[in-house]
Amino acid sequence: MPARLTQDLRNILQSLLQRGLSLSKIKNLYPEVGNSTLTRLRKLYCPDPARPLGGRPKKLGAKTMSLVSRGLRSGALDNPRATQEILRSMGHDMSINGIRKSLRRNGLKSRRKAKKHRHLTIADWRRWVFSDETRINLWGSDGNSFYWTNGGLIMQSYQVKSQLQGNDGGVMFWSCITAEGPGYGITIIEDAINSGLYVDISKTSLNDTLEHFGKTPSDVRFQQDRATPHTSGITKQWFADNEFNLDEIMDWPPQSPDLNPIEHVWHLLKLRLNKYPTRPSTKEELERRINIQ
Repeated sequence: MPARLTQDLRNILQSLLQRGLSLSKIKNLYPEVGNSTLTRLRKLYCPDPARPLGGRPKKLGAKTMSLVSRGLRSGALDNPRATQEILRSMGHDMSINGIRKSLRRNGLKSRRKAKKHRHLTIADWRRWVFSDETRINLWGSDGNSFYWTNGGLIMQSYQVKSQLQGNDGGVMFWSCITAEGPGYGITIIEDAINSGLYVDISKTSLNDTLEHFGKTPSDVRFQQDRATPHTSGITKQWFADNEFNLDEIMDWPPQSPDLNPIEHVWHLLKLRLNKYPTRPSTKEELERRINIQ
């Protein structure tokens, strides 16, 4: 599923668009940003786009350096070379050394990237159990839908997107995956996931998964994100009481796009659900379809 733009990345894209950089060049710099997103941002920030001005590039100003600094701190910019490409697109041609000096003057220092798990073997990775929740809508994506038309004034049935009254059309689904295969899942229809419900999920679906694959809590390294229900005192106490390694569970960053393999499972699940010829009319029907998959 596509990730939501961070504010820092949005600021960088706004600056590039307002300076007249083409969508194709921005796409090359940020391939993870969709074409429809770039088009929407251009309409938002540049309703009447102007052609970029020529001439000698200006020196870096405080606003430009502030933008670059935020990009590096947030991770939207990865290193001085990526910064060089952005600055060139803005009309500032600087050497790598010049960029490094400018960054140091603005209080930024380089650090070697962490390689905490670089020594793990295949056997080590097979111990991991990855878990996550995802929202599944009755009516597919929350985004825009499109259709082809020859400009006729009469709307056809396929050109109309049905909408449930009250906008009450979705469920949450929790599951996990192991090296041996997918684990048990559970659909949450009525309630938001709080600490008490998350502990109940762990007692049933997580424990049933471990039992199915012949594992115990001490055999595995359980992964979860840092959502509040996952890190509350109630949840921590349950993990500790049931012989899970609490230090390993909590040793996970709040956001980890570099290693979140269960997201691929969510993608495949939603692709299969979208193949049904009709949309489910109730949450219960959606739950039955999820269970079939």
